Amino acid sequence: MITEVETYNFTYRHYPYTVYVDDQRILCIHTTSSQTLSKWLTDLLKFTPKNTPVIVGLTAEHQFTRCTKRGVKDHRYDYISLCVGFHCLLYPLPEQADYYNAKQNPKPLCDFFANPRVIAVGMEIEKVKAKLEKHHGIELKKAFDLRAMAVEGLKEVGEKVDLWRYDLDKLAKTVLGKHFDVVRPEKKLDWFDEETWWYLYKVYTDEKTMFITIDTYLCYLIGLELHGMIHGDEAGCKSKKKVNKKKNS
Repeated sequence: MITEVETYNFTYRHYPYTVYVDDQRILCIHTTSSQTLSKWLTDLLKFTPKNTPVIVGLTAEHQFTRCTKRGVKDHRYDYISLCVGFHCLLYPLPEQADYYNAKQNPKPLCDFFANPRVIAVGMEIEKVKAKLEKHHGIELKKAFDLRAMAVEGLKEVGEKVDLWRYDLDKLAKTVLGKHFDVVRPEKKLDWFDEETWWYLYKVYTDEKTMFITIDTYLCYLIGLELHGMIHGDEAGCKSKKKVNKKKNS
């Protein structure tokens, strides 16, 4: 179910969401505050065992695609979303790069991805990596594509099917045991809640936030599982899960 966003948290300057994957609660915050972003990333590293890799699910997207005479325009991203464990963060990338004709460089994100322990995992990660560096000045020091990881970690499966053609949902079913039930919308989602356009920044609709969270969470789970298969790390447990969003209490 899609529910309304919780009240804006003025102390930490973010909107809190709760997305349920069956009985597993995923906490997502949506913020434009660099201070909140920095605290979230700092706490993440602080509470992660030292000398161990930090697998980070990553998604990024732009709302509109424009074409020119030379083809599709190379757009900057409108947001970046990160997920580790049961915690996700949605951070709209600032537009100052357009307004001031200067490369935007969100320092907390740059410092975070420069950490040698941090490993970003996602779909088409090379494309994401190039666009983040070109348009936002964010360099991913370590980044792995989920399809490439699947080819390496699931060699027997890869001999029978073309894993490079799998989308996120199909990859999740193959890697995680076909226990996710994600019902994708047939129509293109509205990105922003029209009732919040007068706020300091536009708020994503609950449905858009839910699917951003789901996609980033799946990237994290798939990346964690495959990293364990390839490097022998402890993999995440498997249990039947159904994706749903419930009202916060």
